[in-house]
Amino acid sequence: MPDPLPFYAEVRVLRASDRPHLEGRVGGILGITEPPDASTPPAYAVLLDGAEEVYTFLRDEIEPTGHMRKQEDYY
Repeated sequence: MPDPLPFYAEVRVLRASDRPHLEGRVGGILGITEPPDASTPPAYAVLLDGAEEVYTFLRDEIEPTGHMRKQEDYY
């Protein structure tokens, strides 16, 4: 499993089979689930640039861009 991502990490959507129009979009992580057990991967709540709603992705559906955003960028 890939390394977990921190809050406010900038990510790019790699795959969104049920929402292909989101593929390639960039945004920041605003939430991370706490899985009930070690076999369940966390999910990431991502606010995509220009979007008004938060989308949820699994770790293998997003990739880090290498940039970190700040809390002030969102709140």
